[in-house]
Amino acid sequence: MFITKKSEVKHSGELIYIYNENSFDFKPSKNTDITLMIGYISLGIDSETMLALQIWGFSPSTSWIEKKLELPTYFTGELYLKEEIEAGVSKRLIESSTVKTKYDKESGWICIGDESMLKNEIAVEFATNTIAVLSTNTLKSLWVKPIFK
Repeated sequence: MFITKKSEVKHSGELIYIYNENSFDFKPSKNTDITLMIGYISLGIDSETMLALQIWGFSPSTSWIEKKLELPTYFTGELYLKEEIEAGVSKRLIESSTVKTKYDKESGWICIGDESMLKNEIAVEFATNTIAVLSTNTLKSLWVKPIFK
């Protein structure tokens, strides 16, 4: 479903978590017209380039599991959707009932999904403080380190 490319080019900006809205947002936001969902978190894709640009969405901090996390080894680059999906489509990749969110208070990193990292898996930082972990080209988890507001 996804492919990666090592590159210094990534969507730079600020990933923020807004406590009174229980949500993530990315500033400045980019126009994206394909939305892939991991629970209630949206991954925005530009249909012209098929490039993943940002995340946003609902995630109450009261439901996070506090846990010491080991950040996966990652590279900076680009995350491309290789599946044919039309502009304007929203598709849920991982059901909300199965998504667990873990938070490492000491490091500030949050893992949405499975925090384990196997040898054959790939992790790419495709936007500032936003990492996608892929297992056989399928999205396994998102790692984020937001600015809390």
